[in-house]
Amino acid sequence: MTRRQILLALMPPLFFGMGFTIAKPAVAHFPPLFMMLMVYGGIAIVLSLTHRERLKTPVGSIIAISSLAVTIQGALLFWGLREMSATAANLILQIQIPMAVLLDWAIMKEKLDLRKSLGTVLAIAGVAIVIGLPEEAPAFIPTLMIILGAFAWALGQVLARRLGRDSGVGLLKANAMGSVPQLAIATLLFESGQWNAVHSAGLLEWSMLAFVGVVGFYLAYMCWFSLLKQCRMDEVAPFILLMPVVGICTAFLVLGEDIVLAQIIGGLVILFGLAIVSGAGAPRRQGGRVVDTAP
Repeated sequence: MTRRQILLALMPPLFFGMGFTIAKPAVAHFPPLFMMLMVYGGIAIVLSLTHRERLKTPVGSIIAISSLAVTIQGALLFWGLREMSATAANLILQIQIPMAVLLDWAIMKEKLDLRKSLGTVLAIAGVAIVIGLPEEAPAFIPTLMIILGAFAWALGQVLARRLGRDSGVGLLKANAMGSVPQLAIATLLFESGQWNAVHSAGLLEWSMLAFVGVVGFYLAYMCWFSLLKQCRMDEVAPFILLMPVVGICTAFLVLGEDIVLAQIIGGLVILFGLAIVSGAGAPRRQGGRVVDTAP
């Protein structure tokens, strides 16, 4: 990866991690699928006005990608979260990274890289140190929901690489437009209290929702889909493992939560694993000569 690509790869976990932490008041107030509907509906409107280029990705592919990466993943993740601690859910959810790498290998037919695989395993170990293992094993059904949600997200990202015909901005627009009708149906079928949530929301709830929409979804996926068009999955997916570290730092700075030594050590382990994955500091060779990875 070039230095520019490594810098870009740091953006999605930064935006995802901040958005997840700052979203606490919004998630507590709005029904989850309804909140996602408002976020993706806003993204669809903004990109329809600012990105006028006609989408090249086929409609069937858009529906498949958005249903897996947004609707199914979101429903399974939130249902699983209802019955387990956030610590356990965060740890289980990291299985989406090796899933994405293996699915990319199976579907895209790209050769697995031993160095990147070892770096990913090391980064996952760092996540376990940062979050900490739960004192009690979570229930089977919620655990299964989180794992299936992780699989749906991973498969959706690989299909975006395989079937997507648009730029990063175009893929985000396609994902938003494809998911809005699905989320509308899902929230009507499985949730209640949407109008009460809208009517009773105050400045704090709307501000948090706006932050989640702009930072946690719009900016995060803009960078993420741009990366998917440039790099291999085993290069970019491991960077998502930085999310727990960013979330903890954001909680420390904004919410006043404490940071313990284990989280610092785990964060360093994750960064070391990602350095291995990205090949940071290692020059590339082409035709027997060293090539600088800088842009």
